[in-house]
Amino acid sequence: MKAVSLLLVLALCVAHRPCAAQVFTACPYEVSVKCPAVDGVFPTFFAHPDDCSKGCECSKGTAWAIQCQQGLLWDDTVSVCNWASQVDCGSRPLPP
Repeated sequence: MKAVSLLLVLALCVAHRPCAAQVFTACPYEVSVKCPAVDGVFPTFFAHPDDCSKGCECSKGTAWAIQCQQGLLWDDTVSVCNWASQVDCGSRPLPP
């Protein structure tokens, strides 16, 4: 039964294409130059320098933006989106 449910979900994704509609945006070059050329066992993350609601995840030498959900900011101390009250953005600007 689980296999049938999974196949149904996959079929809906293919039919409607929302699953494949994710757009990836590169982080600024100054972040990408810090990324390792070869991915390690664990991902490498950095704070996005232009927006406190974004982080950057390295993949094959390029940093890609991670957009936090509304009300959350990128917490560079733990490399995840976190409640705004728990995050020190430093000099990174807050989203509009």
